[in-house]
Amino acid sequence: MKKITLTLYLALAAMLLPGCDEHGDPQGKIELNDTQAASVSMRGRWAQASEASLPFGTTPGVLDELMLEFRIDDDYTPSDFSASGAPYFFQGEGGKWSWADDTRTTISLQNILPVTSIHVVEEGHAIRLTFTYDGPEGGRTGKVGEYGVTLRKIAP
Repeated sequence: MKKITLTLYLALAAMLLPGCDEHGDPQGKIELNDTQAASVSMRGRWAQASEASLPFGTTPGVLDELMLEFRIDDDYTPSDFSASGAPYFFQGEGGKWSWADDTRTTISLQNILPVTSIHVVEEGHAIRLTFTYDGPEGGRTGKVGEYGVTLRKIAP
């Protein structure tokens, strides 16, 4: 009985091996273009705000609780986006993100208001993001200007 079990186990293993590369990865090596590689590096949750730069008159700490989440599709392209901790700037549900330029430094946000675009520079395991806030439409423009903050990756 032990020989039959061992034989079946070895036969099953032999059937699975041809579909794997030398490391046992069933998909083999994946070649990503520059846009896909940039999307993969942005994927995940970013938080732990530091080094905030705020326009004069802005309440200190307004970006301290900011957390952004970038998701990608199975083809390694941008998909879902969500933000929490700074609802004054990032409101909306069902958010999406995409690269706005070929240099992959500007991100367009869909279904998120009032900020619809952010500039991103990677700094190791952190990103420096800046965005312009134009103020509420038809409202007081007291906190208009460019905002910046550094966020660290906290989850893939």
